Amino acid sequence: MTLFLVLLFGSFLTLMLMGVPLAFSLFVSTFMSMALASDITPVLAIQQMLKGVDSFPVLAIPIFFLAGDLMNKGQVSEYLIRLCMCLIGWVRGALAYFTIIVSMVFAGTTGSSAAEAAAIGSVFIPNLIKRGYGKAFSVALVACSSVIGIIIPPSIFMIIYGSFGNVSVSAMFIGGVVPGVLIGCSLMGVAWFFSKKYNYPREMEKMAPKAEIYAALKKGIWPIGVPILLIGGMVGGLFTPTEASLVTVVYTLILTMFLYKTIKLKDLPEMLRQTAMGAAIPLFCLATAGAYGYLLAYYNVPDYVGEAVLSVTTNPQIIMFFIIVAYLVIGTFMDGVPAIIILLPITQKLAEICHFNPLHVGLVVCITMALGLLTPPYGLCTLISCAIGKCKLEDAVKPLLPMFGLMFGVVLLIAYFPDVALWLPRLLVPKLVPATPI
Repeated sequence: MTLFLVLLFGSFLTLMLMGVPLAFSLFVSTFMSMALASDITPVLAIQQMLKGVDSFPVLAIPIFFLAGDLMNKGQVSEYLIRLCMCLIGWVRGALAYFTIIVSMVFAGTTGSSAAEAAAIGSVFIPNLIKRGYGKAFSVALVACSSVIGIIIPPSIFMIIYGSFGNVSVSAMFIGGVVPGVLIGCSLMGVAWFFSKKYNYPREMEKMAPKAEIYAALKKGIWPIGVPILLIGGMVGGLFTPTEASLVTVVYTLILTMFLYKTIKLKDLPEMLRQTAMGAAIPLFCLATAGAYGYLLAYYNVPDYVGEAVLSVTTNPQIIMFFIIVAYLVIGTFMDGVPAIIILLPITQKLAEICHFNPLHVGLVVCITMALGLLTPPYGLCTLISCAIGKCKLEDAVKPLLPMFGLMFGVVLLIAYFPDVALWLPRLLVPKLVPATPI
């Protein structure tokens, strides 16, 4: 048993430090542990990998990737920017607010913060810098705004947690709305402060004429229909989250091919190929993490961790903070998808001991892992934004810190005041919200 755990964890950490891709590190350490220090046949590793991706909710991941690609290639952001310009272009620092608002709308389509950082960053970072916004501020704002993409539904993290943790994905989607909006509002507060401090420009001298607002509204309002369609359909019981992903693709195709006419039929084969290549990486990582997580559960590692934590404290508030810190730390060097799967048995064991609501814990975990997309060395959204803005990572840290601090404050608010996140699912889909254990 001891040899097995040393080999399982030791080989994984060694491979990671050597720079081996995460999915291959998980696969090799799982296979080696089974072959050299376990009574389980290594063939079971392949079976568990297949089981990890053989899930109806997981099917939504590549489909949401396609919806995001359609929105990006369809230049939907330009129509949103035009609408925002007409509505709040006369406000100081309006372009910073545009960035956050467009990110929140795109969050209802992509389900991926990395994709959002690339799409939003390529449009907004050069324009922010050109308009006189600080380079570091521009990069930090886009990085933090893109994180909303993994919180506001749809969310890949929530699909994974719900599928593997036996929690309703629909309830998690709806539960992510309020935290996502709170994070967006907190970023707007930071944008307001920086705009006042550095006298960032207005985009217009005064509010646009009514005719111009109406013209922008006719085309700019349609992307907002994606999250409304998703939430409304799931609340009304019209479709599951996986079916919702297909509805999103159909809606986006109609939007980009017939209304905006920015995508042609001949563009689709190449987009499908790119989506398949892009989705293959997280799905392979998901498969290998499933096999790795199976070994942890098979050897009762969650029970040992639970006993170890209880030997230190039995205070539920401290244990909740331990869960948050654990995911925040692991998010600094590991992608959220395998991290959630690997730590899920331990998390649920601690939640069971402390009588936490399963949906509440899932939301806290997913939002915390989203912050891991900002923290170096992994910090994928920060790295993507820095690359687009040609900004050094250390320069972006200073404006990033207050934004990250407020976002972490939202995590603590959700963690210690569960009703903030749970009231909307309880209102809209009460049957899908599990009762809090007594």
